[in-house]
Amino acid sequence: MNNEALNVHGTGLVLGDTGVLLRGPSGAGKSVLALSLLDRWEGRNLSAHLVSDDRVDLTLADDLLVMAAPAQIAGLIELRGRGIVQRPHRSPAPLHLVIDLVPDFTRMLEEDALVTELLGMSLARAPIPQSGLTSLGHQLLLAVEAIAAVNLKPTAP
Repeated sequence: MNNEALNVHGTGLVLGDTGVLLRGPSGAGKSVLALSLLDRWEGRNLSAHLVSDDRVDLTLADDLLVMAAPAQIAGLIELRGRGIVQRPHRSPAPLHLVIDLVPDFTRMLEEDALVTELLGMSLARAPIPQSGLTSLGHQLLLAVEAIAAVNLKPTAP
């Protein structure tokens, strides 16, 4: 296990068994999308946990990327217009998918846009237009489809 953590700007979630990292600049809509995804899973009586909002520590353990919350912000997430709110959290948690909130809208994505690399590991990636470029409902649909695609990938025997 690599004990050196990479601290990244983003929001980590665990939706069912899928670890998701939302990345994007400040104001891109990471927290609102994260809260909406948590609500969607909870509304379907599925497991949904916040790992961390704003900062996420990433480590490599046994060929798996792991997300963890810095202790001072565990279970806390900012809802602009309300302030800091609390959500059930889980830390550490595996990372399976990176959702990048991007400043453009690409209608049909190329295959290479669906992969990223962190700490030398290749991961599924979903570029989703940031807040203001499309509706929250559209963002949710894109995120749900990306999570479903990750869960359909066959695993090595």
